[in-house]
Amino acid sequence: MKKGIFLFTIIFVLILLSAVDAEAQCAMCKMAAEAGVKAGNTQTAGLNNAILYLAMFPYIVIGSVAFLFWRAYKKRKAEEAELSE
Repeated sequence: MKKGIFLFTIIFVLILLSAVDAEAQCAMCKMAAEAGVKAGNTQTAGLNNAILYLAMFPYIVIGSVAFLFWRAYKKRKAEEAELSE
């Protein structure tokens, strides 16, 4: 079991380190957003909020799954402690 976790961790770290920088928007959208900021347009704030909401979703999902695993681990440890008494 520990070997599997170690292997998963190594692969996960290698994937994170091999990430390539990418542009989040097409060139025209980026230029339009920059021009909107200079002109005092409020649509850019909405675009930024939308990007933040989209970026938060994976963290919420991963955090929820991690919490469920943690809760199951704590429950299993409590049951094992109860049985050993």
